[in-house]
Amino acid sequence: MFKGKNSKDYGILISAMPDMVKPKRRGDEVTIPGRNGVLTTDEGCYEGYTLSVECGKRGTEQLGDIVTWLDGSGDLILSTEPDKLYRARISNAIAISDVIYLYNSFLVQFQVFPFKYSVNAIRSHADDLTLTAPTSIKNKGTVYAQPTITVYGSGNITLTINDRSFVLLSIDKSITIDSERMEVYKGAVNANNKYAAMDFPRFEVGMNTIRWMGRVEKVEIVPNWRFL
Repeated sequence: MFKGKNSKDYGILISAMPDMVKPKRRGDEVTIPGRNGVLTTDEGCYEGYTLSVECGKRGTEQLGDIVTWLDGSGDLILSTEPDKLYRARISNAIAISDVIYLYNSFLVQFQVFPFKYSVNAIRSHADDLTLTAPTSIKNKGTVYAQPTITVYGSGNITLTINDRSFVLLSIDKSITIDSERMEVYKGAVNANNKYAAMDFPRFEVGMNTIRWMGRVEKVEIVPNWRFL
């Protein structure tokens, strides 16, 4: 499945699915003169990677539609992991060649974001939370999550997740913090000037405490649980 469409609808035959990949953690190794071994720096981030799918199709019907479909970016679901969703884009030029009479083969390479997401959670919003009092929540994924948090309230508000505090200034009804995009907004209007923090909220693996100070009506959270 790519961009909401199923390869079966185009009569595509999959001859080889990609291996499961654990993304590479980003860091550097520095050799220091006079010191044994190397000094390793860890950015706490992961590299994207490529998934290759070998495809084929009998006949030439819908080849134009296939080429149009396999373009750009979208959500990707593989039959080998039907409960997980990748954020992907087509990274290669797709060449369709006749290797056998009336049988066309082609390779599709998806450049994917390093994490996978729960298909059911995204489709049903089953993991979304509405809080009216401070609480603790458990990260359901296998790696830290970058949530989208909407705070409803007024005035100056301090949102605290674990031991990190995020100050929101002069809030009028609501404000949204999008940790993945590293943006703050209200509706379609940028509100970065109302955000007084050096970084963005994240939920670590395990339990996470959420509390706040100020006039807060409720806090809505799209946690974006992720998997390696």
